[in-house]
Amino acid sequence: MSRLERPQYLPSRRQIVEECAEIRRLWTASEHRRRAVGHGVPVTSDVWMPPQILTSQCLARVRKIVADAI
Repeated sequence: MSRLERPQYLPSRRQIVEECAEIRRLWTASEHRRRAVGHGVPVTSDVWMPPQILTSQCLARVRKIVADAI
């Protein structure tokens, strides 16, 4: 077997991703909170979240506008 071949008994990446998604789907809300420590609250697709503004980029753009206006 070459280095690039995957043995037949191992799951594919797609199978691993699908199985992990299924496991996460079955988590309760308290499990989501416990597992999100240090990583922020997990975002679900059916919940709208406001856009995030990168303050440093915003301030840099404002400074450039002000500098160009002077």
